[in-house]
Amino acid sequence: MSNDPKGFEENPQTPLAADEDDAVDESIWGAQKVLTPQEQAEYDNWLRRKVSRSLARIADGTAVFRSHDEVMAEMKAYIEELDRKAGIR
Repeated sequence: MSNDPKGFEENPQTPLAADEDDAVDESIWGAQKVLTPQEQAEYDNWLRRKVSRSLARIADGTAVFRSHDEVMAEMKAYIEELDRKAGIR
C-alpha cells in the first residue's frame, strides 16, 4: 500500500485530487469564502505538512491511537475540571 494518497507526494505543487464522492455540497453551509490562489497554496502546504507528520508518526511507531471511549472519558474529565475551576459544579 502506498503512503501517497491520490498523488499527495507525487507532485506536491498540485491541488489534492478529490473523487466526486468526496465532494461536499457547500450550499448546505451557506456562502463560503473563496480562497485566493495564494491562500489555497498556503492551505495546501499547511495540510500537506500536517498529513506528512501524521504519516511519519504512524510509520515510525510513535503515533498514539485511542479508542472513542478513551477520548470521550478524557474530554468529560477535562470539561468537568474546567467547570470546577469556574465554580460551575
